[in-house]
Amino acid sequence: MLRKLVLGLALAASACAPAPPSMPATDAIELLERFAAGAAGIDVCSPQGRATLRGAVRSYSAEMEAAGVAWPTLPDEGALKAVDVTVVMALVSGFVEPSDLDGRARALAGGLMVANFPQVRDFHRAARVACAELVELQQTASRYAIERQRLERLMARADEGARAAERVRRQSERLRTTLADMHALAERVERRVAESRHAS
Repeated sequence: MLRKLVLGLALAASACAPAPPSMPATDAIELLERFAAGAAGIDVCSPQGRATLRGAVRSYSAEMEAAGVAWPTLPDEGALKAVDVTVVMALVSGFVEPSDLDGRARALAGGLMVANFPQVRDFHRAARVACAELVELQQTASRYAIERQRLERLMARADEGARAAERVRRQSERLRTTLADMHALAERVERRVAESRHAS
């Protein structure tokens, strides 16, 4: 009886959630890029914000699939972009539903998060009890991807003299700082998750 009641409440909640909006792929990728940079103006901790993010992911994913392009890019397939990091983390956290992306991304997302954020054992719970911190972690991870790409570009030109070598050194330091920020945030998220378990 209790199980039926819980299932009924879950179905009612999902029925009340706003549907992901449809949008042109150009608008979708623009929104995703702004979200990855922390400037989209959508709150994925709210049902409306989550629906907007899902709509953007669905629209852009469908466009890429129609073009025969695998998206998002995963680490073993080439340079990881900020948007790719954000979308994979959103999938693991439950901000984006598995049906919004293709099976390839769904299958690899869990392993990717375990490898990069071993501190966080339950991203879905984190989305419920530490949503703001989880969003901040996503944005920091996106920034890390951007900083890593910059370092790779600078290293390709590092033989151009002392000034180029100094730029590589400074960028390496920025990358280390961003990585430290990312792991500190992951630990903060896991603390909130642990606290919620003890409280329940």
